Amino acid sequence: MAKLYPDYDGDYSGIASSAEVKLYEACKKLKGDFHIFHSVAWISRSEGEARDGEADFLVCHPNRGFLVIEVKGGRIEADYSNGRWTSIDGRNRRHQIKDPFQQGVKAKFGILTKLKEQRDWDRLGIRRVGMGHAAFFPDVSDGRRLQGPNAPPELIGDANDLGNLESWLDDAFDYWADRESGATTDPLGAGGIQLMARVFARVVEARPLIATHLEQEERKRLELTDQQVKLLDYLARKRRVAIGGGAGTGKTVLATEKARRLANEGFKTLLTCYNKPLGRHLAQLCADQPNLDVMHFHKLCKDTIDEAGRISGRDLISEAKSTYPGKDLWKHYFPIALAYALDVVDKRYDAIVVDEGQDFEEEFWLPIECMLEDATSSPLYVFEDENQNLYKRVSTFPIPEAPFPLTTNCRNTKNIHEVAYRHYKGDPIEAPNIEGRQVETIVANGIDAQARKVRDYVSRLLVDEKVSPRAITVLIANRLHKKTHQDALKFHALSAGANWGSLDDDNPRTVVVETVARFKGLESEILILWGLDQLSDEDYHSDLYVGSSRAKSILALCGAAETCEAILKA
Repeated sequence: MAKLYPDYDGDYSGIASSAEVKLYEACKKLKGDFHIFHSVAWISRSEGEARDGEADFLVCHPNRGFLVIEVKGGRIEADYSNGRWTSIDGRNRRHQIKDPFQQGVKAKFGILTKLKEQRDWDRLGIRRVGMGHAAFFPDVSDGRRLQGPNAPPELIGDANDLGNLESWLDDAFDYWADRESGATTDPLGAGGIQLMARVFARVVEARPLIATHLEQEERKRLELTDQQVKLLDYLARKRRVAIGGGAGTGKTVLATEKARRLANEGFKTLLTCYNKPLGRHLAQLCADQPNLDVMHFHKLCKDTIDEAGRISGRDLISEAKSTYPGKDLWKHYFPIALAYALDVVDKRYDAIVVDEGQDFEEEFWLPIECMLEDATSSPLYVFEDENQNLYKRVSTFPIPEAPFPLTTNCRNTKNIHEVAYRHYKGDPIEAPNIEGRQVETIVANGIDAQARKVRDYVSRLLVDEKVSPRAITVLIANRLHKKTHQDALKFHALSAGANWGSLDDDNPRTVVVETVARFKGLESEILILWGLDQLSDEDYHSDLYVGSSRAKSILALCGAAETCEAILKA
């Protein structure tokens, strides 16, 4: 039975390469007396110089010696005319990689040098050890086509060999045994295997990267809570229902899933919301779903009004202004013009799902109902949280029953929940079962000093903790001071090739800087809540509640010491 070092016990969160995970899983099924070391590294002294080395897999056998295996994922191209190797990922992006056979040659001699540095090596009496190298490509099924002058087919493994790995290893060991041309080798024996373990599998303890913690916590959030599953079944039996719940209780997840289910059941469905960034996010999530339209409310208005204008030649916004003078464009004229447009455009839905319904004005609901095939009986589902009513809307949903409550927070950690829900009023919300880190503070006086500390905090996450830029968001609580804060950050560039940007940027190297209001309905693994020193009494609780509850795993408050202290002790 094979023994693996380390034994991950099914938790591969620390392995960045899915290709290495595939080979590791195959190694676990080996029956022979193999000892497999994953991701080994060393520093040895050769000819008076310190030299480092590493190998993806080191496979040892007490009788046959050791074999270094370099693993490469994705589709692989090899150009032997210039020595260039390329990996192509699932998005057809090309990445230049090192020649795995050159890596293997260097690694096997580096391992031999490291072994000979050990006192016990001479005591074992091993004069000549069997050793070799090979390459494995778990994501391709035609790996032998990569053979070349330094890459014989016997030393190439691919997806077809994962199911019979022991046979492939035997062939690779045989290849190197034949290459010795009759020269005898000494077995490693039990003593050699023990020495390998002492050198390449020492037990050490180190603090996990924050990036690893984020992945571990995210896995705990992937499953819907029992309450949510039951609610989806409940919704299947209801044509008109409102669902209320605090931040992180899964309203947007459920709204999206309900819209998908309706579309899959043959209903022509609309999923809409108030916030433009949330609408774009929902549209991206549902891009592959037929029978489902997804857009924020004012895009729905504009698209329908423009279509009606092209057909009829009428200026429906001007007509709305003429009929109801002195009103607001976004609150009144767009929904009124939408109602007019529906007399021209046959735009009807079998079902409509509304997320963040607390942001809808009273005037929005009439055209929403008019877009249903049957204004009184067609399915209408509204998800809302009155505590997130940043726009101070006052409206009544066209649903007779009281909202069905969601009562379990499945987004935040317990520590973030405790801070966010100090500013919440409503049905009790159960804290999540993820303890998480304590809420942090970034303390400084004045916007420029705070911007510099925010830059330092984010750069440390990017460089030291290997966190993706898109996993970090800076939210400005006071939207009236948005430009002042954004301008301050421009003077403090980020490390690791990252840049400050907004929700409208698609660059994966962008750290988003936005207001709490524009980020409503969205979430971020790591969130810095800034602009706290200038919060008005009127907006204090709603901005703190909405802003802090966007954080999934890490929340940092940035402000003067007394401001941060007051929030944490509230």
